[in-house]
Amino acid sequence: MKIFLSVVTLLVAGFAFSQDKNTGVIQGKVIDSETGEGLPSAQVELVEKTKRILSDIEGIYNFDKLENGTYTVKVLYAGMPTQIVNGIQVKSGEITTIDVVMSPPAEDSTSIGEIVVSAKRITDTDQGVVLAQKNAISVGDVMSSQSIQRSTASNTSDVLKMVSGASIQDNKFAVIRGLNDRYNAAFLNGSPLPSSESDRKAFSFDMFPSNMLDNLTITKSATPEQPAEFAGGLIQINTKSIPEKNFFSFQVGGGYNTITTFKDRTSYKGGKMDWLGIDDGSRKIPAAVAPFGQYPLNIHEQAKVAQQVSTNWGTTEGKFLPNLSLQASGGFNKKFGKREFGMIAALTYSRSFSYNETVRNSYLNSTDPNSSQSTQMENDYLDKNNVTNLLAGALANFAFKINERNTISFKNIYSINSSDKLINRTGATNAMESNPILIRSNARWFTSDRVYSGQLEGQHGLRAKGFKVNWLAGYSNVNRSIPNLSRSVYSRNKTFIDPSNPDSRDTMYSANISTSSVGPAYGGGMFFSENKESSVNSRLDLAYATDLFGKFKSEFKIGVYNQVRNRKFAARQLGYTKYGVSGGNVQFDESLLYLPEDEIFAAQNMGLIEPAANGNPGKGGFKLTDGTKPSDQYDAQSVLNAAYLQLDNRFGKRFRFIYGVRAEYFQQELTSLKDDLSELKISTKKLDVLPSINAIFEANKRTNVRLSYSQTLNRPEYRELAPFAFYDFTTNFVVSGNDSLKRALIHNLDLRYETFPGRGQLFSATIFYKNFINPIEQKSRPDVVGEISFQNVPSATNYGLELEARSLISTIFGMDTSSLFDDLTVYSNLSIIRSQVDVSGVAGSVADSRPLQGQSPYVFNAGIRYDNTRNQWGVALNVNRVGQRIYIVGNVNEPDLWEQGRTFLDLQITKGFWKGRAQFKLNIQNILAQDQIFYQNNFTARSEANGLNGFFNTIFIGDKNNAKGFDKDIDQRVWKTNFGRTFSASISFRL
Repeated sequence: MKIFLSVVTLLVAGFAFSQDKNTGVIQGKVIDSETGEGLPSAQVELVEKTKRILSDIEGIYNFDKLENGTYTVKVLYAGMPTQIVNGIQVKSGEITTIDVVMSPPAEDSTSIGEIVVSAKRITDTDQGVVLAQKNAISVGDVMSSQSIQRSTASNTSDVLKMVSGASIQDNKFAVIRGLNDRYNAAFLNGSPLPSSESDRKAFSFDMFPSNMLDNLTITKSATPEQPAEFAGGLIQINTKSIPEKNFFSFQVGGGYNTITTFKDRTSYKGGKMDWLGIDDGSRKIPAAVAPFGQYPLNIHEQAKVAQQVSTNWGTTEGKFLPNLSLQASGGFNKKFGKREFGMIAALTYSRSFSYNETVRNSYLNSTDPNSSQSTQMENDYLDKNNVTNLLAGALANFAFKINERNTISFKNIYSINSSDKLINRTGATNAMESNPILIRSNARWFTSDRVYSGQLEGQHGLRAKGFKVNWLAGYSNVNRSIPNLSRSVYSRNKTFIDPSNPDSRDTMYSANISTSSVGPAYGGGMFFSENKESSVNSRLDLAYATDLFGKFKSEFKIGVYNQVRNRKFAARQLGYTKYGVSGGNVQFDESLLYLPEDEIFAAQNMGLIEPAANGNPGKGGFKLTDGTKPSDQYDAQSVLNAAYLQLDNRFGKRFRFIYGVRAEYFQQELTSLKDDLSELKISTKKLDVLPSINAIFEANKRTNVRLSYSQTLNRPEYRELAPFAFYDFTTNFVVSGNDSLKRALIHNLDLRYETFPGRGQLFSATIFYKNFINPIEQKSRPDVVGEISFQNVPSATNYGLELEARSLISTIFGMDTSSLFDDLTVYSNLSIIRSQVDVSGVAGSVADSRPLQGQSPYVFNAGIRYDNTRNQWGVALNVNRVGQRIYIVGNVNEPDLWEQGRTFLDLQITKGFWKGRAQFKLNIQNILAQDQIFYQNNFTARSEANGLNGFFNTIFIGDKNNAKGFDKDIDQRVWKTNFGRTFSASISFRL
């Protein structure tokens, strides 16, 4: 909290130092109507002041320190009619935004004259986003800062759920066009983000708060200038940039969850820095524990180590507090003649609590549809999940405009995302037997993710007309730490083993402690891991725009790119074991196993408790055993060098072609040990030459038809190659790597029709097709029960249809004069997706083909938004629905694990006060609060679906009877988790 207050103080001081409330600003952008890009070096004149300036390299102009009044702006650009914008109203302390669109003269025009328009202040940034999307060189979707602000999104993963063809898995991983996280790339301000996960190729998009975003773009078709490692989408996150005027804002909010807030909470003693999402060292490996490879093998020495180590296994009881969110941001802009310097800084902090219960079941004989054996429940567990999530972030962006042709910027963002769980598990193993074993287990699981990303970027327009140079140098660092995942396991028989000779301890819980083994089945286990990855990247782009043969607008672009990544991963597994030797002079005291968690591993129960005497053996307690395997650590590096050539040609006013080739040379190395102590050394070198073409036909000023083809690829991630195996307490699966993975090659084809009626409205329809060669998937191993690994399958296809629409109600019903309907916007997007994976030659597969892992047959988003700027009211209702999808690919021993589709419904109400400087916001999230269900399909034929239900299944799922869908009366439910509704309110002030 001290850090938060310090930053607020600095922001207020900077704001107060530079604020000027007595004058106004006219600013905007000079835009080429044909390309949608800014026109540099356009002459912009403020007529009343006889002041002339040139637009900068991005086409931006700015007149500041203007008194109240009405002004006229005149824009001149060679070869285009002059634009005169009159009636521009300027008020003190406000910015009036006027974007000027310059168009070439009509083909039959004999002279270039002047065009006079009346000024209309732009208040809807969706219009700018639509213009950018219309003139983009590739197929994609954009979310503006205004759309993000009007939604209920609290982090970037919430924003992604609103994009056409996108959904979120596990509340943080992106699935685009039915392709899971490993087929999507993440970039922040132009720099790649490394994987945030130690067990998958993925980035956790819940890391960045939504209020730090300026916009979010998903590119779905490749161009030569873009990195080629994606198939679903290239997700580009852009943080807020330099403000147009000085400001300071502060926001405070709270939240209530219907099944969590003020309810009973079970937790444990953590560290003093948990409130900031960082472990203070209290969970780290004790100093008395020798490094791996030097740990003593002698059991007596291990007993002495146990006596020097102090651990706390107790739990505490309390109540869940309300959620809390704080945010402060500020920025200023200062001019020094033609030079301009600006900065924006922000600090955000949120802490949220959740409690839910998960029913976990596993089954025997549930795979083979022709098996004569009936399905039998093996395990029946109930998990009570007590979770604290923390998200803190800091942003500091700076820009220095040297002149209208040269700008240098420095952008920085730092994010901390932590999750602190206490999971209480109860239930039975061999639940269907006459005397099942009851389980009582706890897991204390703290995970801290820290991400820094910084970019130094330059944009330069050379004096020679048409030349541009852009460069970027970036650095990112991801540190993922699990300082101590501790597990306790107790068990007992449900009834007496021998009723005729009962032993009271038969029905008392005893700790599952091994004599020498450390692993998931035993209590007293402690897991530590540290994943550190850094990435350095650089990029240089040279562009030259000209008119070929005097009439064809063309841009030639070449560039080079370099990225160097380094990862160091190390895990440690320790556990308490019994100290005693059968027939020796020390025997373990079995009575210790019946002690509760907060007493069993106390200091007095470590090592030799009672020495041998009078011929009787000594009494032993616990020793500390190192269960770390040689494969629990690895080092990895990779270097990517790329170069591209891209041409952008316009033929007449209708046709535009963006085409070229990108070459990527990739080197990857990984070093580790296998469990047999043999060395694993992977060294890969691969050159890929990847062509692409995007063709755009402009049917009219508002309509485009796009056709694109490209080759992209997907490479194995370090974790997928490493032999390290991690036990996930929540899923009961072990995840391991596969060192024989190959990179996948993807052929992509897109056809899109899009029209932009104006006023921020759009309609689009896209057909896409993808062919994969050697795609990589996560799959359960047929040779090891309960273990998941990664594999190449020979081929796969992915195809579908995307529909998107955004319109004003007044336009739909032809009621443009209605102020009410003019304030109502409806929007929706629907994706219908199919995929087929060829697994006919893959050992352990149940069938010859199946859908891609993570692919839903449909994704649906819709909403309605009411914006009344006059009375400062806003209401937004959003719905998101995702169909069922394979969560884990199965085999002949374990069937596919499916995730049932769910519907999310969110509502937001906003009210502005104090002339727009204050705003109250109320969010209601997950109104339907549907359970999350994972299931195994049991192959039983479904009843015939008719009518609307059959039609829906046929169109959206591809199967009239929905044979793969969840039927609670037939299928095996593996997991079921309940969720509550969340009510949150916030108030913000802007000065």
